[in-house]
Parts: sequence; C-alpha cells; structure tokens
Amino acid sequence: MEQKKRIAVIFGGVSPEHEVSVITGLQTLENLDKEKFEAIPIYVSKNGELFTGDSLLKIEIYRNLLEIPQKAQRVQPYLDNQQRGFQVIGGLLKKVIDVDVIFPCFHGGTGENGAFQGLFELINLPYVGSTVLASAMGMDKVATKQLFERAEVPITKYYWFCRKAWEKDKAQILAAIQQKLVFPLFVKPASAGSSVGVTKAKNAQELENAIEVALLFDRKVIAEEAFVGREINISVMGNSGSALETSVCEEVFPSKDLLSYDDKYNSGNSKSKGMASAKRKIPADITSEIETKIKSLAKTAYQTLDCAGLARVDFLFNEKKKQIVLLEVNTIPGSLSYYLWEPKGIKFKNLLTLLIDLALERYGENRKNTTSFPTNILENFDPKRKTSKI
Repeated sequence: MEQKKRIAVIFGGVSPEHEVSVITGLQTLENLDKEKFEAIPIYVSKNGELFTGDSLLKIEIYRNLLEIPQKAQRVQPYLDNQQRGFQVIGGLLKKVIDVDVIFPCFHGGTGENGAFQGLFELINLPYVGSTVLASAMGMDKVATKQLFERAEVPITKYYWFCRKAWEKDKAQILAAIQQKLVFPLFVKPASAGSSVGVTKAKNAQELENAIEVALLFDRKVIAEEAFVGREINISVMGNSGSALETSVCEEVFPSKDLLSYDDKYNSGNSKSKGMASAKRKIPADITSEIETKIKSLAKTAYQTLDCAGLARVDFLFNEKKKQIVLLEVNTIPGSLSYYLWEPKGIKFKNLLTLLIDLALERYGENRKNTTSFPTNILENFDPKRKTSKI
C-alpha cells in the first residue's frame, strides 16, 4: 500500500490579509484527499512565528489569535541530509516533522510575494504554486503592468511613485497624475490584495486622501484610470512551459464603486466561505468570442509571469466597445478559485490533488538542472595577494 504524502498547508502570515489566508488554509486542510495525503497545518502568526498542532485544524482557535501560542507547538524550518520539514522548538529531544510537499495558502505580505517561496527553495522542498520570481512579480502591480506592456497585453493607464517622492513633493506627484490620467481614478498599494487600501478618487482632494490611505500599506503606490466595464475573472492551471487549462469565467458584482473586502469575503453572510462568498455569476454571461479572447489573454499573462500551479486572472470588459483590459494576476487566489473549476467537473478535493501533482512535476523538472560545476579554481587562489593566478 502506497504511503500517504505529508502535505504541510501553511497560512496566515505577516499581511493585512492574514484572516483571509486562514480561511483558505482551513478550506485546503478540510478538502485534501485523506486517502492520499496526511495534512499538517503550519500557521504563521502576525509577527512571523510558526506553529503546528491538531488544534490548528479548528476554526475556533482563530477567534482569539493571542491564545494560539499556548495551544499549539512552535516550529521552525529544518533541513539536513536525511530530513526536510519543520523542527519543533523546545523539549529535551529533537523532533522533526517530515514533509513531502508544502502547500502555501498565503494572501499578500511575505507569503504571496515570493519570500516564503525562497525559503521553500532553500530547504529543498516541493511547493504548490508559483516560484519566487513569479510570486514577486505577480504581487507587484507596477511590475506586472510593465511586463504586460512589453507583452502587448491590454491594461489600464497608470502612474506610479514611491513614498519618498510623495514626502518630498506632493504637489508635483498630484500634478503629474492629473496630467497623465483622467478622473475617476483607482488608487492602490502596489503590493496588496483583497482590495485592502484601495480607494476610488473623483477629484484632486479625494486623490490626495486616497494616496495617504494607500501609503499606509505599501511604500509604492499606483493610480489607475478607471475603466468602465464588467469584472470578468478566470483561473488558469498548469506549469508555464507546459499545457495550460482554463476554468469557466465568472462575473463579480461590486456593491459600490469597487469590489471591496466585504464584497469578497462577507457579502452579508454570517459564515464566510472565503472568495466563494462574493456576489458572482458562474459562468459569466458573455459571448463565446469574448470568452475565447479572455482565455487567450489569461494564458499569455500566466506565461509572461512564468506562473505555476494555479492563478486567477482578473479582467474588465466594456461590452459597448468590445474592449478588454487586464487588471491583475493573483498567484494565490482566495479559496484557490475552486468554485471556478467545479462547473468543469473538478471538485475541490481533486483540484488540490492536481496542484500537488503539478508541484511535484515542477520539482522534478528543476532537479534536472545542473547546480554544481567541478573546477579547481580555488587551488591557486591566495586571498593575501592582490593578484592571484586563477
């Protein structure tokens, strides 16, 4: 009988989207195929400490985050020649929790921006989702727009700047934005998600206020010209360079001028279902021609960032002008966009298995790379000499 693979589902983190990540993490832990996998929860607190334990499988423990250190075990990443995983901190004997695959369920912060993905690379473990570079680029709205411009993917007009420039000359920044863009504008932190810190500005005063809000969450801010259209999202699955699959499209409906945090995760429900709580229509009521175009653009964006595993790609579609623009790529979407795959016959449990398989496939592909090169270059090197024969 084949031994179950041990899957460390890691979530939480130092991020304004901490609670949203907890929801996705618990959804993943609940829906993993128990016949194939052994699920290990790894919770990352708001100050960056890592914890594990069966108590973390229950939503009740997250009602009071301050109690978690008393009810769970602290761990740290661990790697030696025999074991890879997480070491329990404390106790007389060394206890290491062996792991086969890491399943990140972070949203925003150091979990979705490539930082943890770099850690997983260092401890040499397969992990679900995009690599360090794709995660970092996908998280930074400015970087993605610059890439998509080169790839000729249609995007909204934008202007970006850093906190230091704002502190030095607010008037110059405000003038430059209004010279390049036309109101109304959406002002966003460059590296935040779930609509955290996003404000719609209809005039100069609102623009200044919106920038101050965005700067609370990031050192870099982007202002985008509003594009009138329906929000159409789609999920892409696969490893860049290989065959990619697309989900059905959805249309998401904001309650006001923008799709807010509450629209996405509360929507009047007393019990949140993560991103599945948002007001949406699945499949979206669009023509096959527009659907085909969105699928093509989504795949192009996915390949441009070199994504892996799964992502959700968000668009705006102006029906009158038949015009489509790409908003952003979410490399770890809320609830892993499972609800976009179910209409295609892929249940949440099966989706998670497919993502784990893709992680192992990419890990195996990377192991084909040469990581060392035999050389005697150090034989003749003398650090005491100004010049050494090499």
